Amino acid sequence: MTSARENTPLQNFLGSLFFLAVGAAILFVGFKINSSPADCGGETMSAGDTCVSYSGSHQTGSNDLDEQKSENSSSANGAFVVGGIVILASAWLSVAALRDMGGSSR
Repeated sequence: MTSARENTPLQNFLGSLFFLAVGAAILFVGFKINSSPADCGGETMSAGDTCVSYSGSHQTGSNDLDEQKSENSSSANGAFVVGGIVILASAWLSVAALRDMGGSSR
């Protein structure tokens, strides 16, 4: 019979720092998406352009410049929310790990 091994407080702290970095990377991607011009498949769109998306040989949608900007903004907002949640959770776990390591003053 095997028993589950628990992480040490130091391992928990290092893990929380890893997720802090992941959250920061997600926020960075959100800022990159938000600050870049509307693009379609890596190509910058201009007024009058239409971005057509396909799945296999079937067209799944098309966006004009304003619709593509809106879609990019929605993606950036999603990255901000997810990145923020990951950062807050990792900060909370960092504090808990530091408390377990005896770093809190009581």
